[in-house]
Amino acid sequence: MTSQKNNITDGFKILIKYRYLIWMLSLKELKTQYRGSYLGFFWSLMNPLLLLIIYTFLFVIVFKNPAKAYPVYLFCGILPFTWFQSSILVGTASISGGGSLVSKSLMPPEIIVMSKIGANLLNYLLAVPILILFVYIFKMRIGLPLLYFPLLIIIEFFLIAGVSLFFAALNVFYRDIQFIILNLTTFLFFSMPVMYFDKQLPLKIRHLIYLNPVAYIMKCFQDIFYFNVAPRPLFVLGILFISLIFFIAGYTYFAARKELFSEFV
Repeated sequence: MTSQKNNITDGFKILIKYRYLIWMLSLKELKTQYRGSYLGFFWSLMNPLLLLIIYTFLFVIVFKNPAKAYPVYLFCGILPFTWFQSSILVGTASISGGGSLVSKSLMPPEIIVMSKIGANLLNYLLAVPILILFVYIFKMRIGLPLLYFPLLIIIEFFLIAGVSLFFAALNVFYRDIQFIILNLTTFLFFSMPVMYFDKQLPLKIRHLIYLNPVAYIMKCFQDIFYFNVAPRPLFVLGILFISLIFFIAGYTYFAARKELFSEFV
């Protein structure tokens, strides 16, 4: 029981103690991604923008979706999901592919996972001004609900960190996990109200979709940037609680397995 409590508190302690190292490694990871590229960080915008263009063409031009400012609605879902998916994918493979950085370094291995998430967070934040620009291009409004945005970033970070730590540890022993995650996250994308509105679904299906905490987070982003309404405080507190549970559970599993990593990496 004592060990479990230590693991829970250690997860938050490591985030605080190594925050500067996580920040520097995240910056290094981001720079490495675009080293030798002429367009540099612009490429971080290409994936969400390409998805936006494709889905806008399909649903606005082909299927004649009548929704107001539909590209803005799409972008509200694509951006937070892209951060979630890209972080989970690289985070899952970060320990198994870490080599000597895992087996010989004195640095806590969870820092490697956190830095991957941090780098993708920076990519995400670079794309947010594009979303805001789209809001004004389509003559929509952003008001005081924007104040919830930093809190949503924190909530999604803890959710991503918990899931990434769990699968990063599991992938060390079962390398098929990283391939399963790719397909699983793709399924999640199409199962959530990104391309469609949740009100278009039967109530039973809607309740089923919102068993997924990522769908809750995306709903809050849509409230802020598309509907210009503040997410309900109890709604936000509930997601925060769930995200912290995911973080604690993911870190606890990671901490229980990390002594074995050097034998398998």
